[in-house]
Amino acid sequence: MTKDFEQIQVSTICPICNKSISEIWVAKLDSVIGLRYVYICGECENLLKISKDKIAEFPQNITSLFNKNLVSENTN
Repeated sequence: MTKDFEQIQVSTICPICNKSISEIWVAKLDSVIGLRYVYICGECENLLKISKDKIAEFPQNITSLFNKNLVSENTN
């Protein structure tokens, strides 16, 4: 399995920690199950999303991009 990390600059609110964030880390994982992208908050370091597709553009409100079930699980 190979891993590559990339930092994406954003200006928004994290859906988990509710803090203003300026960066999201994207880990590109290539394994036997295929290519996956893991999105991590740069402030609280919580997992935001795992996806087969890379998100090209982040809107100002990124909450809509991430699974609400995942967000509620991490806040309990």
